[in-house]
Formats: sequence, structure tokens, C-alpha cells
Amino acid sequence: MAYFDLHAHPALKAHLSGTQTANRRPVWASEQDEVPVASPLVLFMRTILRHQANLYQLEQGEVNLNVSVHHSPEAGMVASKLFQTVAGQIPTFVSPALLREVQQVGQPGQRTYFDHLRDSLALLPDGLRGPQGQRVRVLRRLAYYDPEAVNIIRAVEGAHCLYSDPDGRTAADNLRRRLDEGHRFLYLTLAHLTDNRICTHAFGMRMKAGPVVITRSRDFYPRGAGLTPTGADLIRVALRAGVLIDVKHLGREGRRQYYALRRQEFPARPILCSHGAAAGCSRDQPPSRKTVAHRAEADLVVVHYRQGGLNPGVTPRDFNCWSINLYDEDIREIVDSGGLIGLSLDKRITGVSKTAKEIFSRAEYNLIPDRPAVEVAGPQATEDADVEDEDDLLEADEQAEARSPGPADDHEAGISWPERTRRRHLRFLARQILYLVRVGGPGTWRCLCIGSDFDGLIVPLKCSRSVLDFDDVEDALVKRLVGLADGNPRARYGLDPDNVRDKVRDLLWRNVWRFLERHFNDPAA
Repeated sequence: MAYFDLHAHPALKAHLSGTQTANRRPVWASEQDEVPVASPLVLFMRTILRHQANLYQLEQGEVNLNVSVHHSPEAGMVASKLFQTVAGQIPTFVSPALLREVQQVGQPGQRTYFDHLRDSLALLPDGLRGPQGQRVRVLRRLAYYDPEAVNIIRAVEGAHCLYSDPDGRTAADNLRRRLDEGHRFLYLTLAHLTDNRICTHAFGMRMKAGPVVITRSRDFYPRGAGLTPTGADLIRVALRAGVLIDVKHLGREGRRQYYALRRQEFPARPILCSHGAAAGCSRDQPPSRKTVAHRAEADLVVVHYRQGGLNPGVTPRDFNCWSINLYDEDIREIVDSGGLIGLSLDKRITGVSKTAKEIFSRAEYNLIPDRPAVEVAGPQATEDADVEDEDDLLEADEQAEARSPGPADDHEAGISWPERTRRRHLRFLARQILYLVRVGGPGTWRCLCIGSDFDGLIVPLKCSRSVLDFDDVEDALVKRLVGLADGNPRARYGLDPDNVRDKVRDLLWRNVWRFLERHFNDPAA
């Protein structure tokens, strides 16, 4: 059975392991690498560093058509205690020399983010062979699809990857250069986790792991509100060339501005969210409880939400309501455009983990109607105004979750805690699907696919730890969806026992195939 993934990173971990192609770990490893436990801080990195979507796994899991996302690691990210600790203790997994190189990006005479993008692209060339003769096919048109190969379509995550100057003025020119050199990208994700000169990004970085501060880098804080003129110009260049825009990581106001630009200038171009989930609320009515001024940064506010993640006694209907996810208005925009929503398989994004606080730029927060007034920060330590990270990041907390996943349903009596946890995570995924359909309407079924973010340094859902689990996820979703469609499933969700398998198969393969036939089958513009 064939599967598709709209957003995976088969080259990122190889990229992090060295400074040149020759000294990097192979992108086509035949075995799973065991991550040594070097310190308590590295414990939760074991799940993150283990491969989830390398080429071997893609081939074995029959994910023979996927979008390989190329990303230049950001200076703020590699400067974090998390990366520095892993590099110091497991240098074969994260190269200290590579981290130093990235931290020097933007300095005179040093390599640029654009150079690192070139490195990432070079790790997955067309025609790359595996140890048993497996082949990689890098597609420039869907018509070149080879069912006997691992077929890859390229995309770029973060407009910073196109910078060859500190201010990003060269981004549009560098995108043209890559396209002129023969590359083709399905989409460009405008933002990632750190501030850029293209747009305001949605806050998404873990600042702590339990009690341990990972980073206090200001790079992760959103600035401004929306698209810059440079960003709007880059969007126009991309869309004219047939490169679609991915709204994941784009902030609340930037998404609204992009939708207006697209409707006015490029109405035929569909909207993508490559690896996201529903926020479970309206853009103008997030479940905020209070907002506190950030003690260290005058132009930032910290929003406290009413809902949290799943702990015993908290309903599993909770969502991650951070602005990094799709508000109800975003869902409708994407569906109306004929676009795609790639379902992330990241625990935090899908709502399994706690989502107590989020950081906004004050300028963007002020655009939310009926927002709570910003309170003066109290006498707490500065870092307490940052986002406390999710409990599940530490290995001990993951084990605690497995031991105590909440009351068992009658039909789960006698089932082990790990299996119950796996089933509960599957319910989160199924509820995401049903919520998206309820908000976007029956046409949403044609817009859904998997956008796992595997090998993108995530903690995956326990029902799908890698692409090797897609087959099991298909069967489990078929069984789960009808049971979770409360009320009248036929009227509300267009779902019944007779069509559920077809809808799941559409989600895992056919939706994207039909989409690519429309939007990736003509010669590149």
C-alpha cells in the first residue's frame, strides 16, 4: 500500500552531523541508530534524535512519494543549551563544528543560510542509490513518478534559508537562482522558529524542558505584526514561479494578510499548511485567560490560556490553541482555496501536551478583538514569563504518562498502559480530523493528508513513531473515526461505516495525488 507525507526531513539529521557531505552521516542508513544516554537533559532527545523518516524507513514503509523539506538550522536554535549539550556529549549526532558554523552566519566572510540550503539539497540528489540498489527520484513533475523508487518532491522551510545577507534582501533573488539552476519546490514555508525579516512568525519554541531552561534566546520571540514589504515581494516571486506558500509557522496577522494578497493577485493558487493541526478556536476568540507583560521585553506579552493539555481529569477534546496551529478561519480559507492540510504527528502540535502560555509581539496581540487587557508583570523571575515547557519532554514524564493515561473505558479493560496510551494518542489524531471537517465542511475530506514533520526534531505521537507505522495507523483510523463521530455522523461529517476506509485512503494517498496532478504536473514556470 502506498503512502504520502507532505512534510518530512530525511536529510536534516544528516545535515546536523557534519560540515561537509563527506563527513556527514548517511541519509540512507539501513538500521536504526541507538542514541546514547549521555545526561538527563539528553534523555528526551533520544526520541527526537532517532530516525523517523530516513530513506530506508521511507522505502520500507512504502512512503514512496513524499515532500523532502530542506531547512537551514537557525543560529538561535543551535545556540540553545539543548543543542550544545547534545553536540558536546554525542558529536556524531550533532556536530560541534556545524553548530559553530551556523552561529557565525551573517558575519563577514562566513557561510550563509543560503550556503546551508545548498548543502541540504546536495544530500538528496536525483539518482542517489541505497545500499541494496534502492533509487531516489527527485521529481520536477508528477509525470516523472517512478513506483519502483523513493520519489521526492522538494520544499523549503523558512525564508531565512534564502538569505545570503543578514537582512534577507536577497531572498527573492536567491529563490530565482535555485529555480534557474533546475530545482523545483512544491512550497515555501515563509517562517520557522526564529525571527526573520520576511514576516512575524508564530511562537513555537520550547523554552524549558521541565525545570531546565533550554534557551533564553531573543531570536525565538515574535516581532512586529504580519508581512514585511520584502516578504510580500518574495510571495509574489514564489507564486509566479509556481512555488506555493505554506502558512505553517506564519503568525496570526501574517496569515490574514497573505490570504488577502492571494485573493487579490493569485486566486488560482491553493493554500497549504504542510504540518499543522486545528487550534480548536476562532482567530478572534482564543480561549485566553489573561495576558501579562513580559518582564524583560517591552514589546512582548505572555498569553495564558484556559485550556491545557491532557493530564488525568482533563478532557481529551483539548487542542493546542497556540497561534502556530490553524484557527477556524484558517481552516475555511485553505478548504475554500482547494489547498491541503498536512496533519502533524507531533504530540505537542496535536494537543496531547500542555499548552499553558504563548508569547506574542504586543503589536500582533493588539489586533485580537476583545482581548484581555495586558497586566503588569509581577515579581516573578524573568524566565517565569516565558513559556513553561510541556511535562512530556522528560523521559520520566513520558513513563508517567504511560503508567497513568487516565481512566480506562470499559472496552479497554485488561489492556496494558502503553497500549492504552497509543490508543489515546490515536484518538487525538482522529478528533483532529473530525474537528477540521466540522469546521471546514464536507469538502475538507479532499484537503487532508499526512504532514508528519518526521525527522524534524519532534516528539511523535505514540500511535505513529515513524513512517513505518503508517500501515497500522490506516487500519486504526478506520476503526476509530466512526466511533468518535458524535451526534449524527452522516449529516455532520459525511462519514459512515461504508465510506470511512475510502476517506482514510484518500487522506493517506489519493488526495495529494489528485492535488499534484493539478498543481505539479506542468513544466516549472
